[in-house]
This record gives sequence, structure tokens and C-alpha cells, in this order.
Amino acid sequence: MAGHRHPPNRNLAWERLERGWSQDEVARRVGAEMDRAGETYTGLSANTVRRWETGERRPEPRYRKHLVTLFGKPASELGLLTEEELRMRPDTSRRREDGMASEYWDRAAVLRAMLGAGTLPLLSPLLSATPADGATPAGSSEVAPGAYARIAQGQWELYWTSPAGPLFEASYAHTHLGVALVRGARGADRVALAAGLVQSALLTGRLAFFDLGQPAVASRCYEVALTASREAGDHAFAAAVLGHMAFVPGWGRDPDAARNLITAALQHCWHGVDPLVRSWLHGVSSEIEARSCAPAASRHQIDLAEASLPDGGSGLAWFDFYDAARLDSFAGYAALTTGDHAEAARRLTAAAGGLGTRGGKQRIVVLADLAGACGGDGDRVADYLGQAIEALTVDWYATGLDRVRALRPLLGDSAHGRHLDGRIRALSPAP
Repeated sequence: MAGHRHPPNRNLAWERLERGWSQDEVARRVGAEMDRAGETYTGLSANTVRRWETGERRPEPRYRKHLVTLFGKPASELGLLTEEELRMRPDTSRRREDGMASEYWDRAAVLRAMLGAGTLPLLSPLLSATPADGATPAGSSEVAPGAYARIAQGQWELYWTSPAGPLFEASYAHTHLGVALVRGARGADRVALAAGLVQSALLTGRLAFFDLGQPAVASRCYEVALTASREAGDHAFAAAVLGHMAFVPGWGRDPDAARNLITAALQHCWHGVDPLVRSWLHGVSSEIEARSCAPAASRHQIDLAEASLPDGGSGLAWFDFYDAARLDSFAGYAALTTGDHAEAARRLTAAAGGLGTRGGKQRIVVLADLAGACGGDGDRVADYLGQAIEALTVDWYATGLDRVRALRPLLGDSAHGRHLDGRIRALSPAP
């Protein structure tokens, strides 16, 4: 790039974005660190940080040490070392060609992160097939990245029509393979494989969280996806992964952690990301605020989601889990939590009509929410919840069952309620 003496520092920029910090905030935080150390920092500004990230200049040593403290990462992982400085390190045998730490892709560490101990019984057969630590998969350097990505995309498309359990096993295996392939690749192949790995790990996480009700497993999969998005240098992927990560604390009653993840995701959206992603992030934020009993904030996020929703479709083939109908679903839930049953019914009815043939899982949630919008009409509440239970026998969705259970108290100790309890018990706890 003309006028840039050094390569762009993608690592430093990515660490900033993942924390949701602006360039001005980084400058202020570094300044605060220098204040605490009794050092002078004349001239440090957002423009200085921009120049570090674009490669116009490198951070001076007096700033480097504070960047290391601020981000909690070694200088090598922040892109602060020159090639000559990297060569001076005692052990360069495992250093990647772009200077990022190979620990990201240590197989044993990734498996520990993804699986933990005793997370899901169906994962145990995969563990027995794991190669020894440090082994390089045969032929990994010859793998065509497009072949891996096509399988990831195919599995993603199967999400809407396949049983969750078997698809999770297949998707997890493909994610595991992708980690090994990325570790063995270099250059453009590594970047392309990483993009496929994001899609695979994101699908595995979605299945774990929404379909199988396993948030701890989902979190580990999302961490792999986020690291892969950095490898791919894809801001849309990073924003989508961070948005999915926000569901975990958002539903686990930690709204502040969820808000921080949404903020970080929105930072990525400033880098030419399809506006549909921004609209979805505001929808996710709306549900998080609704769950944390902040109805005004929830409604505000719906307004932002509607303002961001593009008139046309999305250019992202994999971003097929959000559209105007899904926005209606978010809006209906937001209205429901404020007690505006008329608005909730209007938006949820629109959502149910617009979901199409691939919206079976989301329709379960919408039907349950429509029951909530019926107020004291027990017959209608029972009808909608019954429809949701019937849909669950076709498309298993742990999120849908959770929503049915949450609204079951509306029926009290009635014949409808007791009948519904029997149908809930008859459902298999997992596909």
C-alpha cells in the first residue's frame, strides 16, 4: 500500500475489535496505563492507533509494553515484533509465517476447549479417533480448501431439514478436521480453510446451543469459530460469531457480558459488513434486553434493527437464519415482555406467515410466544402451545421446548395444562 512502510497490523486491529473498543478508546486506555506508570505520552491519539493498524508506523517501545498489558497478549501475538525480532526468539520451530502464535491451533488444547470432560456422550467415539498430539494429518498440505468449504456449506444447508443429533456429530467431526487442516496449511490455503472452519464451527455451536441445549459446548465451538474468523480476516464472520456468543450469557442471566459481545460485534460491522448482519445483532440485543427486564432498551433495539434491515436480500449465502420474518419474531417477543399483547400478536402472526418452509424450528418459538399474547384466553393458549408441541415432534428444537415450558404456567392447574404436561413428558429429551 502506497505510503505504508510496514504491513497492516491485522492482529492488533482484530484484538481491538473483539473487545468492542474504538481506536480512540485504545489511545485513552494506553494513556491511562502510562499515567499510572508516571510516563509522558504526548501525541497519542486515535489517529496514532489507526497508523499502527494500517502499517503507516510501528508502535514505539514505550507504547508496546502498555499494549501488551492492555490486551493481555504477548507482543508476538499483537503483531508488534519485526521479522528480525521474531527470528531472535529462542524457539522458532513452530512459529507461523504470519507471526501469530501456533497455540491457537494446538490440537490437544482445541479438543480440551471444545469438549471439556463429559460434555455430551455422543462425542466420545470421536475422541477415540483423535491422532496423537503433534501429529500432522497426512496430506493436509494438499487439501483443496474449496472441498472443505463445500462440505461445510452443505452441512449448513442440512440444518433446516435434518435431525439435530446426527447432524451435530457430522458437523463436529468436520470442525475437528478443519482445525487439523488449518494447522497444516499456509498462505492463501490457510485463509480459505479458515473461512470454511468458521462456518463449520459456527454450525456446530448453533446445534449445541439452540437444538441440543448445551451452552458450554456451544461456547467452546464459538471460540474456535472466532479464532478462525481472525485467520480468515472476515469481519462478517467475526460479527456473526460474536453475536452467537452473546446468546450464552444473555440467556444465562449475565446481560453485561452479552452486551460487551454485541458491542464488539457491531465494531466489526463498520468494516463493510452486510447491513443485514447489523440488523440481526440489534435483534439479538433486543432479546437479551427483554430477558434482562429492560423493555425500553429492548424496544429501542428493535427500532435499530428495523432501521438497519436492507430492502434487498443479503449477499452472504450462509447468513440464512435471519430475515424480515425473524425480525418480526424478535419484535413480537419484545412487545410480549412489555405486556403489549396486541402488538405482540400482530408481529408474531406476521412472523409465522413469513417463515416459509425452512422456518419450522423458529415457528415453534413463535407459536409459543403467540400463546403468551393470548392473555387469559385458556383455550387459545392451549391451542398454540399444542401446535408448538406438535411441531416439536417433527423438528426437535430445545429452544422451542424451553419456550413452551416457560409459558406453560399460563394454563395453571387446568385440564388443558395437565394434558400439555403429559405431551411434554412424552417428548424425548433429546433427538
